[in-house]
Amino acid sequence: MKYRVIGSNRDTGARMVLEFEAESKAAAERKAAQQGMSVTRVEDITADEPAHTGVDYSGRRSGGGGKIKMLIVLLIILAGAFYAWRNEWLPI
Repeated sequence: MKYRVIGSNRDTGARMVLEFEAESKAAAERKAAQQGMSVTRVEDITADEPAHTGVDYSGRRSGGGGKIKMLIVLLIILAGAFYAWRNEWLPI
């Protein structure tokens, strides 16, 4: 079977992705460790459809805009409450 092993180089910390022919996931992990890799994940890639690794190589960030949107909404709510309080519409 063919396996994709994902991890990082023990010496430099650089990300590594290796593919091996091995009898099991454990055998693929041992082969990667012999090549100086700290293994994070082992995937079986013998199927026709390759497994999604969860890694985006496009260089774009996905998500992350939620925190900024929540901050903007919070600031709008606080500004509205302050305005209502200053004009005595909101008795606090």
